[in-house]
Amino acid sequence: MFLVQLHVTTTTGLPPGHGDGHALQDLLWAHAAPWHQLEHVTVRPTFDGFSVVLFIAASTHHRATVQATGLLVDADNSGLLKRYRVSAVN
Repeated sequence: MFLVQLHVTTTTGLPPGHGDGHALQDLLWAHAAPWHQLEHVTVRPTFDGFSVVLFIAASTHHRATVQATGLLVDADNSGLLKRYRVSAVN
């Protein structure tokens, strides 16, 4: 299992909306398919968005990053993510 850390920032430059962190976590779980191999999600607010930590079951860190990116692409159709952008994937 590998840890993939994301930084999600608002597109408005304003602080994140109240409740958006919980909604983001639920959104990621709702869009997680078996091939994403998502094991755990943690979302914490930051001054300009959220710090997101995903634990992904994978054979390498590179593969875990690919799976996490795929999850984000699948979840991108949500209205919530239109107000945010992923600024870093580690």
